[in-house]
Amino acid sequence: MLTVRRRGKKGSYYIRGSVTLGDKSIVVKEFSIGTSDADAASHLMAEYETTLRKELMFGPSAKLVKATIADAFNSYLSKTPPPCPSDVLRVGKLNSVIGDMKLDDLQDAWNHYRVKCLSKHKPAGQDRYRAVLQAAANVYRSEHSLDPTRLKGIKFKNQRVRFLSLDERDRLIDAYASHVQPIATMLAFHGPRIQTALQICWGAMGVDMNNKSILFEHFKTSNFQAVPMHNRVYDALLPLWLKAGRKPGGHVFVNCRGVPYQDTRKSKIPGGNPLKKAHATALRRAKIEDFTVHDWRHHWASHCVRAGIDLITIQKMGGWASLRMVERYAAVSFDHMRASIAKLS
Repeated sequence: MLTVRRRGKKGSYYIRGSVTLGDKSIVVKEFSIGTSDADAASHLMAEYETTLRKELMFGPSAKLVKATIADAFNSYLSKTPPPCPSDVLRVGKLNSVIGDMKLDDLQDAWNHYRVKCLSKHKPAGQDRYRAVLQAAANVYRSEHSLDPTRLKGIKFKNQRVRFLSLDERDRLIDAYASHVQPIATMLAFHGPRIQTALQICWGAMGVDMNNKSILFEHFKTSNFQAVPMHNRVYDALLPLWLKAGRKPGGHVFVNCRGVPYQDTRKSKIPGGNPLKKAHATALRRAKIEDFTVHDWRHHWASHCVRAGIDLITIQKMGGWASLRMVERYAAVSFDHMRASIAKLS
């Protein structure tokens, strides 16, 4: 059983002892409950004993009874690696509105926040807040040996699939400024996110020219993926590697002033795309319309599908968090088959 005792003439009360239920027990090391009032101390001890008995009876899920969403955010912000700066900002906004709500009322809390704060956001933007809230809850649940939970998803159309013909691809790459052409080649033949490409370095933890491989750090999903280097990419990077003295370390890509590109993922306020102007100029030169820098990622995945690569491999190489994000490209395969079968006489 638990006991409460006072330390010192005017000191605080302390709790210690154990709580037993059947063949299970929890030993409580002595700790201060922060009060010198006897009645309050007895009340707090009774509450604490009740909480421990629930934990013995119901297991780890009993810990959710008192846990708040703010507790989950604390766990989320303390994880390794930490969330990206833009998600930290989202945590701050979410916490200011629903942080004091109970963690086991997660769906109700999310519905409340969405109605109050996200009515003017596009569905895709709302879904990013949902994903952060769900991730925070699951970090906390994992720490307490609980199964993950899932918030009801937001239905939205994110089906843009824009890709170029092989002639358009080469024409656009050639239209870029000389210092951007190797970047565009990597985007076209490996499909990384823009900042994943811009921040990559020479060596085994990045571009390994000796082994003709690339280790991409997918910042968004916090994982690394090594892939064989495409020959076109190797040829584009070889002059840069020779210029770098064939030594590991240092950014592979630099801007027109010879300076590494800013990593906007780590900015407190995420910046724009550093290739935006160079890309717009290249589009005009190549006479290509409606193709964003990010569309190089769509282009790569689409041509992977057309080449017969399965979606799971594309997901792994491209660093998508789920297969659902890649399934949009399956339609490209059907269109390719339609074009192919039309060639039969």
